[in-house]
Amino acid sequence: MQHVDWLVTIGVFLSFVIWAFSFYMSFFPNTGTPASDFADIINDKVLDFLFTESYSVPLRVNSTLEETDAIVNFTFIWPGDSKESTRIYSGVTIKDCIISGDVVYFQSDLTNLTHNHFTITFSNLSMAQRCSGSFNTENATYAVPWSHEMIKIISQQKINEMTNQSFVDFRNNLSVNRDFRVEINASGVETNFGYPTPKNRNIYVRETFTKQEENNADTDIRVLVW
Repeated sequence: MQHVDWLVTIGVFLSFVIWAFSFYMSFFPNTGTPASDFADIINDKVLDFLFTESYSVPLRVNSTLEETDAIVNFTFIWPGDSKESTRIYSGVTIKDCIISGDVVYFQSDLTNLTHNHFTITFSNLSMAQRCSGSFNTENATYAVPWSHEMIKIISQQKINEMTNQSFVDFRNNLSVNRDFRVEINASGVETNFGYPTPKNRNIYVRETFTKQEENNADTDIRVLVW
């Protein structure tokens, strides 16, 4: 009988030790997955939220004359609902433009070189129509766009979507259970979102450089995870 009592006592004691250890460990984050791996996962989720698909289409215009404020037009079929975000660039300069159905008109000086190069850009962001110019579209020079290229870049619209919600809601929406912080610097304009970094923890940083859709600003994105 004493032997049975001894076994019961040992069993109760071990059960208490296991419970106490489990209770103590519940105060610490689960380290089953290395924090550095969590940093990669969280960084990918944050970038997926902040980035938008941006398209770039080269356009070449032939001209045998020197022309000031020439009118150029082309026909284009946009993927999805991306027409409103259309812009026309000559180098880094945005050109005045008008969209009528599937035809785009824009105004630019042309040289008598064989090729005058422009770039059409658009994205999958919802917005008011950017090509809202006002000029005479008669006697336009027709041009043919080349094939488009898609890249993913950050958008101020998506940054605002992030900061307009609480950090807890944002973290939950990403299905993330670790603490992190997002730091964005867009040509000197800083956005910080999330908890301050602790002084007594290892901080894992993932950094990404990109352009901003709205203004082509050079943008540095840092995601800090602990």
